[in-house]
Amino acid sequence: MQIEDYEFEEEKTLSNLADLLEEIARQLRNGENLELPMPSRREGVIQVPIGEPVETGIEVSIRKHFVHIKLALAWKKPETLGGVVDE
Repeated sequence: MQIEDYEFEEEKTLSNLADLLEEIARQLRNGENLELPMPSRREGVIQVPIGEPVETGIEVSIRKHFVHIKLALAWKKPETLGGVVDE
């Protein structure tokens, strides 16, 4: 399946969030593919090829009842891989 745009939001405990971020960090250190969870109603993972350099962005907005922090990572898609697929 070709995936062009993908967004998924899920509530997590602080411990679950820390686990997710640690797993993403481990995968980035390995430097091949980043495996991201599919929405809870679909099985499998999304595999994203990792490339360098990585552009980073952080957006913070503080509202009356919520704090929103958005982390953005971007890199050029490796030439050897034709697209992003899930398995």
